[in-house]
Amino acid sequence: MHLSVAMTVRNEEARIDAALRSCEGLADEIVVVDTGSEDQTIERARAHPRTRVLQRDFAEFSAAKEAALSACTGDWVLVLDAYERVSPELRRKIEALERNGQLDHAGGYRIRRRNWVLGREMRSMGLDRDYPLRLVRREGAHYNSRPVHEAIEIAPGRAIGQLEEPLEHHTFWGVDHYLRKIDLYTRLELQEHPRRHSDLHLITVWPSTFWRYFVSRRGWTDGFAGFVWAAFTATGRFVRDMKVWIADQPPRPPVDHS
Repeated sequence: MHLSVAMTVRNEEARIDAALRSCEGLADEIVVVDTGSEDQTIERARAHPRTRVLQRDFAEFSAAKEAALSACTGDWVLVLDAYERVSPELRRKIEALERNGQLDHAGGYRIRRRNWVLGREMRSMGLDRDYPLRLVRREGAHYNSRPVHEAIEIAPGRAIGQLEEPLEHHTFWGVDHYLRKIDLYTRLELQEHPRRHSDLHLITVWPSTFWRYFVSRRGWTDGFAGFVWAAFTATGRFVRDMKVWIADQPPRPPVDHS
């Protein structure tokens, strides 16, 4: 097996070292596509062995990730984000599958993602049932064209397996970082799915979303981290609807300061 790791990054100097170290020795090559970093992300990535860094402008997530996938030369590709780490258990599992000749029993594998918020492993709100498709046979694999919430697809007719050994996903890195993420994701989401403004929806979307995650989906069982996740999820929905409301406003005449 020749295994590639594909990553897309931007301004990840604080996180990329740990992500790359977690897959050293497992991957034959690491392809990092940088979409416009203004910090030391590129320099840090190039310091790691077997790592190639490509640069391109950011348009949407699917195009950037497709560029990383297309640049890989391995028979298999493991897709990794800068916020993620290959756990020792996952490394041993992939090595065992390859050693025993079992890897090729499927065209791709969903991997359990263990989500962490504020240092706590999340066990509610669906974060405990997160199995993204991340390890794929490169031949025939591609990303769909969705600008946000993109997904990788494999060649038709091939089976998809599932690995319980986890990817460690450290998903919350502070308020400023997450608010910037909300701004980007809501912009791309509205490009993909334009919405009509509703006063009622704007007023109710924050409390209803918070209730759904914190109460109905038992976010309260994860303590303060569950409260933070539910609150920021609700904030994302509110920001999306506010953007729709702002776009729906008639243009205002210029103010005369004379």
